[in-house]
Amino acid sequence: MAVTTITVSTERRDAGYELLRKTDDLGFDAIGAGWYQAKEAGRWRFFLVTPMIDSQGPRWVYDQLMAALRIVKIPDGIKPLEIHLVSPQEERFYDLRKLLHVPTFPQDLFHIHGPNVEKLGIYAMVLYRMKDMNNRAGDTARQFAAKVRELEDA
Repeated sequence: MAVTTITVSTERRDAGYELLRKTDDLGFDAIGAGWYQAKEAGRWRFFLVTPMIDSQGPRWVYDQLMAALRIVKIPDGIKPLEIHLVSPQEERFYDLRKLLHVPTFPQDLFHIHGPNVEKLGIYAMVLYRMKDMNNRAGDTARQFAAKVRELEDA
């Protein structure tokens, strides 16, 4: 039986790298990032895992991110509604790195498909990054908000 690699298009792959780089430049400090395809939906969504969701709330994080991305521009290949912000406490992302033995910073895209993720409601994932959780959500939120204000004031 041949192994099938399920992946995103080149345009989405490159757009994901670019969006992750832009969020890093903004101080967003995503502990996880990549594309996932839910079992039931079948469409790819770009996700960023951040503990700021738990400390600041999803609306605050999304509003700040969209304010910044209006200025630095969302890369072609990703639509704003395809960006999914995730708490590291969310069941299907909690401890995903350890569960699936994902390297913290894969050398190349890390592709996941099969029963381990399907039981989480995910058909396939393509990961750019998956680090262990840190306890700096408050610091990250302050730095991120400051960078967004800088952009808006410029």
